[in-house]
Amino acid sequence: MSRSARVYADFLAPHLSSASHLLDVGCGSGELTLDLAATVARVTGVDAESEEIETARRAATQAGISNADFQVGDAYSLDLPSDHVDAVLAHSVLEALDRPTAAVTEMKRVLKPGGVLAVASVEYAGLILAGPHRDLTSRFYAIRERLWQIDGADPYLGRELRGLLLGAGFADVIATTKYISYGTADAVNEFGVGRAEDCIDDWYSTSAVRNGLATQEELAAMRRAWLEWSESPASYAAFAWCRALGWKP
Repeated sequence: MSRSARVYADFLAPHLSSASHLLDVGCGSGELTLDLAATVARVTGVDAESEEIETARRAATQAGISNADFQVGDAYSLDLPSDHVDAVLAHSVLEALDRPTAAVTEMKRVLKPGGVLAVASVEYAGLILAGPHRDLTSRFYAIRERLWQIDGADPYLGRELRGLLLGAGFADVIATTKYISYGTADAVNEFGVGRAEDCIDDWYSTSAVRNGLATQEELAAMRRAWLEWSESPASYAAFAWCRALGWKP
């Protein structure tokens, strides 16, 4: 399932206009950023990974999108003036940071008074899985959760977003939860194949073995399980995403 604005940024969309300058913090390869470009005057994507930024720039050029720019940057120290943008999006970002409050405070700095911050984080306790080899597919996520924690990330930050924004001084905070589901043949196939590839991803496989969470043989078994899962008519997956909106006074 592609990272479309319709699916992943629907909670922010009503608060954007054709005059908005949107900042996307942790934009990655820019898929969501570029989809949002059609709804705003300008969008700026920021990510710590230079390779991701180069990918986003190439995608913008290939798509002929001229109102999007991308820069390598740090969520704790954004290279933008204070009171500068109308909206900030941080999707799948805060749960990976060791100082989410500091990042939210920095996002507030660059927002104009009255500007909106939209944050979203996956909630690992909200995982739903059905289909074959549930012992192995569930174990895949148990390992990934533990690897996140070892790396300093918080797979349960989503439930804290409302308090996080209120604590940083945002007003009129609205917190919601949305399930993103994989329940068609195409979506199940894409999801399962993606998880199979994760089993041989360098970060996942190397970290799992190094930390004694799985052997290479067990990772190979998990990969086979996900590939079979991707083809099964009994397979279904859904993830809970916690989201919050807050306005700079």
